[in-house]
Amino acid sequence: MTVKTQQRGAAFLLGDVEPDDVVCPEDMGDDERLLLRSIREFAEREVAPRFDEIDRKNIDVIRPLFKKAADLGLFMAEVPEEHGGLGLGLLAVAGMAEARSYLGGLASTVFAHQGVGTLPLAYFGTEAQIDRYLPRCMSGDLMAAFALTEPGSGSDAMNIKTAAVLNPEGTHFVVNGAKQWITNAGWADLFILFAKVDGTAFSAFLLERDTPGVVVGDPERLMGQHGSSVCPIQLTDVAIPVENLLGEVGKGHKVALCTLNLGRMKMAANCAGIAKKILATTTQYATERRQFGHPIADFGLIQRKLAEMAAGAYGAESVAYRTAGLVYTATEGLGDGGASSLDLKLRTLAEFSVECAMAKVIGTETYNGLADEALQVYGGNGYSEEYPAARWYRDSRITRIYEGTSEICRLSIAKSILKRAAGGQLPLRDAVSGLTPPVVDPRGDSLAALRAQLGGFKQVFLCVVGEVWAGVVDDQQLFDPDRQQLLGSLADIAMETYRAESTVLRVLKLTGARPEADLSLEAALARLVFFRAADRVRQESTEVLAALLEDSRLTAALDRVIAWLPTPVGLVETRALIARALVARNGALG
Repeated sequence: MTVKTQQRGAAFLLGDVEPDDVVCPEDMGDDERLLLRSIREFAEREVAPRFDEIDRKNIDVIRPLFKKAADLGLFMAEVPEEHGGLGLGLLAVAGMAEARSYLGGLASTVFAHQGVGTLPLAYFGTEAQIDRYLPRCMSGDLMAAFALTEPGSGSDAMNIKTAAVLNPEGTHFVVNGAKQWITNAGWADLFILFAKVDGTAFSAFLLERDTPGVVVGDPERLMGQHGSSVCPIQLTDVAIPVENLLGEVGKGHKVALCTLNLGRMKMAANCAGIAKKILATTTQYATERRQFGHPIADFGLIQRKLAEMAAGAYGAESVAYRTAGLVYTATEGLGDGGASSLDLKLRTLAEFSVECAMAKVIGTETYNGLADEALQVYGGNGYSEEYPAARWYRDSRITRIYEGTSEICRLSIAKSILKRAAGGQLPLRDAVSGLTPPVVDPRGDSLAALRAQLGGFKQVFLCVVGEVWAGVVDDQQLFDPDRQQLLGSLADIAMETYRAESTVLRVLKLTGARPEADLSLEAALARLVFFRAADRVRQESTEVLAALLEDSRLTAALDRVIAWLPTPVGLVETRALIARALVARNGALG
């Protein structure tokens, strides 16, 4: 498969993107689909019947299932072939992240091991470290965990206090400190541990569980994710051999940020998978549950909920796969290994950190929103642990917090875009000076019309950025704490543009590839995503402009926003079409 990609992060804001430039799940080949089907069958056949035992943290159930997940190749998927892994491509990795959502309470354990526990070793480990630990991590004989967060750090992840000091003999780093909220801590055999050498040099280490001085505390009593082992760790004079330094002293931020960006991208696909599962199960319930002599799926307000849920899931999936395509396609030709190749991959990940953060926010907030709406469709039954909605609701909430809170991600999105503009990597200022009114009819709702109107979203973003720049003395003032609301709104406008464009271009790509297929559902989903995104862009841009401008300048700016953005048309009929199609497909989107 050949897919062109943008070469600069956030470049989608400055120009047209072709349908063939986006990756979507329909691009998967037969081999990839077969692999994902095997994961889902394992989840449905062996994991789902044990959900309650997993939620009780029954390690005698969890560990054998963990080992079976390894046998399916989950822990080998992203490991390069030269290290004994599968070295899978972009679609398979995103698809596996989506399929992992079917593992229920086991998914968190699997992700913490595979996504953030094993990959740092595969990417940054020495040959000796890889030989010693990686094969056992891939086989499931070792369980790994990622120990970064501390009681006082949280979102300020680099501000850790755990300290490492090289002993006089130069053989060991002596580590003291504490970690908190460490997933898999109660069961892990190996920790990717972060500490500051001499109190300043942020560094990463490989720490074995049975090292003297390591004390794992009692599991946290969590609101959701009951199948996870999340514990604090106390480190007292822990001696880590110098050969277990991961990467270089003072370069631990590379390990952390690489893992974070990859984790955000894969979490987006995972959340899209859960959202689709919630949608299918809730649709089936709505067709079976009868009130007033009818299935509740016949009622207009339930149809509205199902349609909005479907649009949310479809949009999140479109964003997740597009982002995976950007990252992985851009890294595929960066070399065959070695330090220079790794540095190039890290720079590529950093380049698309904006899109990774967008995908994470869109995916997690969609998952959380669908869980809430599903519980509402289930009604009183949804509040009972006898039905799945309660678990969805509990488990979804944490996703908006870990791997970077939604607020931190929004600030990161806006700051990265503005810093790239200031550094010349993104010619935003030139684009702001070239703003022009749209020439398309804002009332059109065909796919071609929607694509044309995407330019209006981008013009609104440029307009708002221009007014934000005009309202500050220097760019650095943009990052003051009291301007975070402005940055958050800029991020939302960019995110909604990315969501709408990803979905519309996906359906246009499908239309070109399958001219004879009935894609009426997909087109309806794209329209609903598009107009919902336009509503959010309108709201956020209006708030920012009203905060910065007054009188005639505000009126003129708001008139431009109205002219640039489309008028929602036919949404009642669109939702009804989606709901009917969902019922006919038993809740499946594809």
